[in-house]
Amino acid sequence: MVQIRVTRFCRREFERDVYRPGVVSMTRIVWGSLGAGLLLFVVAGLSQGLHVAVLLPPLAASCFIGGNTIYLRVARPKQVIVGHFVSAVGGVLGVWVGEAIAGGGNLAAATKLGVAVLFAAALMQACDADHPPAAATAAIPAILPMPVAWWLLPAHMAWGAVLVVVGSALWNRIWTECPAPEPETPRAWLGLNMEKSDIAGTAVCCLGFLLMCFSRLSEPVYLAGVVVITAGTVFLAFDHLPRAQWIRTQTSLENGGKGGR
Repeated sequence: MVQIRVTRFCRREFERDVYRPGVVSMTRIVWGSLGAGLLLFVVAGLSQGLHVAVLLPPLAASCFIGGNTIYLRVARPKQVIVGHFVSAVGGVLGVWVGEAIAGGGNLAAATKLGVAVLFAAALMQACDADHPPAAATAAIPAILPMPVAWWLLPAHMAWGAVLVVVGSALWNRIWTECPAPEPETPRAWLGLNMEKSDIAGTAVCCLGFLLMCFSRLSEPVYLAGVVVITAGTVFLAFDHLPRAQWIRTQTSLENGGKGGR
């Protein structure tokens, strides 16, 4: 049964047992909607003002998630940043492969769309960075002109994703922990509820974000930012591998993975 809560603004409305599907909170409707709208306004404004072009439709969906569903795993920093980065890579690859397969035929656009989302889905899952809005990041280059050179698009989408992550964290931490705690994270490192490697990778991405903000003032600084944010995102994309449990056979899976390392 759906529960509708009409209460005053308070921290209780943002606790995990209330902040869940099936609970409609007027407090969260107001706060989350304001946050999503303001965050996209900031992303679009800075993108235009600083000349760091991004694909706004997929980031709009990320703003909704960051403002309204922070307990979902797809809202976590790694998922947002890496998801958009690798999906941009998948979109570029999808355009190339789709053109090679279909050329200029009637199914060219459909082929590019399908291959782009295929690559994006595979990359996001391989990097443990599932973020549904990023599928649109892959799809848009297949049907519309890219806003920047193909080799810059992944870094630009990571730039926009960092802004979404930082903005949603600042907005939501007024009421609750953001990023939200996860059971497998043993302690809240620096109060961020993230693994140390995730914090390090996100910090590098934030540095790259700041350097890319100099796009209009200094091209060398901007390009250094592209390199830094790319390095930080690649680190985030693979930082789960040293901690991963490798399962190679069904028998090892049934035994809890003890024989599959």
